[in-house]
Amino acid sequence: MATFIMFPNKKGNMKKGLLKPLINAIFALLLIALIKIVAAVMLKHVNDANFYLEIVLSLAVVIVLLKFMQEFNRQLEISSPAYPQARSIVKGIIFLLVILTLYGTFGFLSVLPYGIYHIFFFIVTLIPVYYLWSIFYKNSDMLTGILRNVFSEEIIACSCGWKNDIASRFCNKCGLKLSNAQNNRQKNNML
Repeated sequence: MATFIMFPNKKGNMKKGLLKPLINAIFALLLIALIKIVAAVMLKHVNDANFYLEIVLSLAVVIVLLKFMQEFNRQLEISSPAYPQARSIVKGIIFLLVILTLYGTFGFLSVLPYGIYHIFFFIVTLIPVYYLWSIFYKNSDMLTGILRNVFSEEIIACSCGWKNDIASRFCNKCGLKLSNAQNNRQKNNML
């Protein structure tokens, strides 16, 4: 028989903790879009204002993305300490978005000879792409566990060490029957 250990949320509702940085980033990006709309209307007759505003707003988007990565990874560390790969995946995705944002922002440099601008950003983009690929490749068996742990409220650890969803009847790794799960769940919830 499998032994059961319950892992309830450590700090409130895990989903709310992960949603907060996401909502903050969405509001910040909406504010940036609103500033862009207002500036387009009010500064349309000012020479080069739109050009410089685009650069400043794009850099603001980069700052929002990096702040989101920092806050979201902090919440992931609290909710999923056993899965540092989840934080690495978020980091890789955010860095990829930052590079693509900067590529679009400084497109006026694409007139550099020999396509240096495009080659540079292509090579720089390969870094987070390779980083993400290596994480997924090395941890392909753990991805379901990472996602399950991030989005589920409670899990049951089997004697083999695999953390199973609370609704699982069998261990997803070794196949042991997770009978008595209801009894253990109730006992641990009373404690």
